[in-house]
Amino acid sequence: MLRTLYPASIVYTTGDFKRMDESPDASFYSQSRFVQHIDNGAIAALKSYYGSVIQPQHTVLDFCSSWVSHLPDDLKPKTMIGYGMNSAELAKNPILTKTVVRDLNVTPKMTEVEDATVDVVICSVSVDYLVQPVEVLGEVRRVLKAGGTAHMAFSNRCFPTKVIGKWMGMSDEQRRRWVGGYFWACGGWKDVEEVIVKERGAGIFGGGDPMYVVRATKA
Repeated sequence: MLRTLYPASIVYTTGDFKRMDESPDASFYSQSRFVQHIDNGAIAALKSYYGSVIQPQHTVLDFCSSWVSHLPDDLKPKTMIGYGMNSAELAKNPILTKTVVRDLNVTPKMTEVEDATVDVVICSVSVDYLVQPVEVLGEVRRVLKAGGTAHMAFSNRCFPTKVIGKWMGMSDEQRRRWVGGYFWACGGWKDVEEVIVKERGAGIFGGGDPMYVVRATKA
C-alpha cells in the first residue's frame, strides 16, 4: 500500500529526541551484534522492496549500516557505501565497497561522499535512533543525484532505551508520519510517501513483524 505523506506542520522539541539512555552511543554499539533485528518475514519483505528500487549499476549509501544490508542475495550494486557504528560488523558485510565508522548522532556528516554522486540511500531499522534526523537528511540530500531517492525502512522492534523518547508512545501510523516530517523539515524533497511493505502478522511473507518504508525523492 502506498500513501503520500502530505506536508504537515511539525514542531520538534528538545524532549522529542531525548532517550532513556543518554550514555555515549559509541559505548553501546562497541559490542558487535551479529544478529537479525527483525524476523524472517520482515527481512524477506524488505529484500523484495530493495530489489525493486536498487539496480546493479547504482551507487548506494547505507547509513546506520551493519553486517547485513537486507538486499536480495543476487544483488550487489557497483558501489555500496556503509556508515555504521561498529567496525567489525561493517567489515563482515560482503556487499559494502567502502565503510566509514561514524556516530551520526554526534557528527551528522558524510564528508567522505561527494555531492550528487549517489543514486539511492537506504537506512534499515535505524531511523528511530537518530537524534539529529533533519541534519542527517540534509547530508543525504547533498550526496544524492537530482532525482535520487532515500528510503527509511523500519518495523516495530527497537532497543527501547536508545530510540528517541517520542517513538515509544506512537502508533505505527504516527511513526510513519513522524518520519515523513523529517523530510519536510529538511526541505529540498518531493514525493514524500509511505509504503506498507508488510502488514503486522500478514502478507505473503508470513506473520510477525511489520515492515514500513518512508521514502522521498531529491527535488
